[in-house]
Amino acid sequence: MSKYSFPKTHRILKRSQFIKLSLTGRAVQTRYFIAAILDGESLNNRIGITVSKKVGNAVERNRIKRIVREFYRNKKETIAGNRDINIIARKYISHLSNAQIPDELDKLFKKISET
Repeated sequence: MSKYSFPKTHRILKRSQFIKLSLTGRAVQTRYFIAAILDGESLNNRIGITVSKKVGNAVERNRIKRIVREFYRNKKETIAGNRDINIIARKYISHLSNAQIPDELDKLFKKISET
């Protein structure tokens, strides 16, 4: 399997996992993102992405999710451990350009790796 792949074992897929993460995980936040983090039971880091309708229409929400997935896929090796991470986009992120979102994600993932 390629270093840059993003298989289902690296994703949080079930609603119960998202709920558990939001209830028991610790939060790390930046201006445009919130990350709920919990030490996971799996062998590697897993990520879930949440973008609510408050952010924008479907086109905007899917654009943000694509950028977050691509960023994680390329940077997943930099986060040590086996954590479950839920990235939640905040309301005004749709005003950022495609070049600004990875900068914000970089700040978020630096905070995540410090915890």
